[in-house]
Amino acid sequence: MEDNHIRIDKFLRKQLTPEENEKFLNDLKNDQELRKEAQITALMIKEFRERQAKQDAEIIEEVLASKKKAKIIRLVRWSMSIAAMFILIAGATIWWNSRLDTEALFTKHYTPYSMQSTLRGGDADVKKELATLFNQVGTADDISPVIDKLQKIYDSRYSEYEYRQYADDIAWYLALAYLKDDNIDKAKELLQPLAQKGVLKAKALLEELE
Repeated sequence: MEDNHIRIDKFLRKQLTPEENEKFLNDLKNDQELRKEAQITALMIKEFRERQAKQDAEIIEEVLASKKKAKIIRLVRWSMSIAAMFILIAGATIWWNSRLDTEALFTKHYTPYSMQSTLRGGDADVKKELATLFNQVGTADDISPVIDKLQKIYDSRYSEYEYRQYADDIAWYLALAYLKDDNIDKAKELLQPLAQKGVLKAKALLEELE
């Protein structure tokens, strides 16, 4: 099996197959060692970017001062090549930092759901269904099916009486699921009504996402 450094390098160079890419992203969520090395790589890229920006400025000065057309063309081409690499690396850095920050926020605000917490009264099957889905938000490697199920329940929370009394809980855990999936806009959309109702945990998370 390839070591983390090689996997990270291949990911940044877009050399992974779709299956390898998906596995890498899943491993990033659960492998602390891989996540740590990714952070170190992001810091190294940031340092390279700053150093390269300085070198680019020096190249531009040399191009402007040069009187030889051939040298100008050669230097400009080299600078453009470096700039293209810089854009790729800068984009990768932003992606890493954004993903890691999102994951940290999810870990900070997610707590496993207990059926003894707030799901009181009502249909026992509904309580069990919701508690299972809420906990899958934290444990599922593939969060998409959980989001689909919770979204359908959320959309019918007022038309289906059995879900109405759990509307805030459904909205909260669906927002966390979207956060885990890096869909910050959808998470905010769900958190805003909760914050307006005075749900403190929703307000706190929303402020961190702004």
